[in-house]
Amino acid sequence: MTHDQTHAIALMRYSIIAPLISGLSDQYESKEAFFRDASSKGVSTPKGTIKHFAPASIKHWYNSYQRGGFDALLPASRSDTGKSRKLDDELQEQIKYLKSNYPRMSSAAIFRQLRETGSIKPSELSESTVNRFIKHLAIHQKTTTNQDMRRYERPHINEVWCGDTSVGPYLKTQDGKKHKVFIIALIDDASRFIVGIDVFFNDNFVN
Repeated sequence: MTHDQTHAIALMRYSIIAPLISGLSDQYESKEAFFRDASSKGVSTPKGTIKHFAPASIKHWYNSYQRGGFDALLPASRSDTGKSRKLDDELQEQIKYLKSNYPRMSSAAIFRQLRETGSIKPSELSESTVNRFIKHLAIHQKTTTNQDMRRYERPHINEVWCGDTSVGPYLKTQDGKKHKVFIIALIDDASRFIVGIDVFFNDNFVN
């Protein structure tokens, strides 16, 4: 990773925690509430995509900044580059968060996000390691009685809206060709009320 790339990642991390550095707003009852809100809002990455980081990751960046300033937000160079990296607690938390809130996200997509945001390097962690952890997580979620392992839900309406997609029928356009359509809806997490829905030809982030 080049100097410019690591600096861009540090700036992205700083942009997330900057409101908290200047002082906790009255709209938040606690720092934990800020971390959850920042996570749900997402942030634009150096590559121009929107990513949602786990609250625990944002909290880690804030604590790192408090201890070491801006330099502490730079992706750390590792002395064991080229060797396999295990899934530490922070990486596990990120994967759990992404899979719980975006259940349609594949292990390959989660691996790409971890790599694009600088959380891992391709040589440090394999996609198969992430895939095995997600499979183990799915089994654990089906068998555990621990409420913390179940799907994240907000208790009140309009606190969180979730996006979901369903494949629709094929429609014939004016050119005579058939095109697959996707039904994309926004659903209130607490009430499960559909607050917005439309049909598109592409299942992508913009739609």
